[in-house]
Amino acid sequence: MIDLPSEQPDQGHETNRYLNQLKQTNQNLLQQVADCRQELNRVRSALGEAQTVVAQRHQLEAEQDRLLVQERRLNELKSNFITLASHEFRTPMMTILSSASLISRYSSLAESDHRERHVQRIKTAVNSLTTLLNDFLAISQVDQYALHTTPQALDLTALCQEVITEAQAIAKPRQRFHYHPQTGLLGLQLDKQLLQRVLLNLLTNASMYSADDTDIQLSSAIQNGQVVFTVTDQGIGIPESDKDKLFANFFRARNAIHIQGAGLGLYLAKRYTELLGGSITFTSQLEQGTTFMVKLPLASERV
Repeated sequence: MIDLPSEQPDQGHETNRYLNQLKQTNQNLLQQVADCRQELNRVRSALGEAQTVVAQRHQLEAEQDRLLVQERRLNELKSNFITLASHEFRTPMMTILSSASLISRYSSLAESDHRERHVQRIKTAVNSLTTLLNDFLAISQVDQYALHTTPQALDLTALCQEVITEAQAIAKPRQRFHYHPQTGLLGLQLDKQLLQRVLLNLLTNASMYSADDTDIQLSSAIQNGQVVFTVTDQGIGIPESDKDKLFANFFRARNAIHIQGAGLGLYLAKRYTELLGGSITFTSQLEQGTTFMVKLPLASERV
């Protein structure tokens, strides 16, 4: 009997085939991982673009909201201005017209008192119109001062006395202004015109909202390296509900509607004070009076 060789599998061939399969599987997995990474990067890029779009949209919506608020405020200011201008210009103009007409009726010497009374009414009305026009002009000019303030050496006592004299000339009958200076003379380095306008606006405002035959106090002092001015009146005071809006332009407190005025004096006083690098605050009680406090640096930062 002849022995035939048994059929044994080629183990080396099988091993190589298995290794090749593993290698191919590994390459496929690596390619899938690379594809996944590429897809992930694409998704991340798309997500980043989407987030950018969303952020831009939010910015646009915020800008639209801001513009809408600004538009509403401008419309409100326009409405307030038209209403105020219509009333504040018409009233003195009618006073001038009626007094001018009545003066012609008083021709005799015995009626000189009547003529003088109407002449005084005309002067008061003209002063009111002049003040109103100056306030409107000041609004258009106030931003220019931020670029063109001119600090100079000032004698504080002399400046305050000068402002007191100017305020007294347009005050109500028998109103008295008193100045209480700090001890000794004090030299400042500030814009004189701006400081005068701050103090004059506060003093005329105090006069406007105070009765005849009352006292208005102006004082100056040095506190913590600042010059501090206070203006105190015995006027009608400010309602609690109106205090947070007091420095807004064209704003009139509800208890001041019957008093002639444009609602610009305190707005301008605050703007001028800020241009001088200072701050303005107030305290007030109804029917007892109001005190405004202005704090300014002893010298402008522009010097």
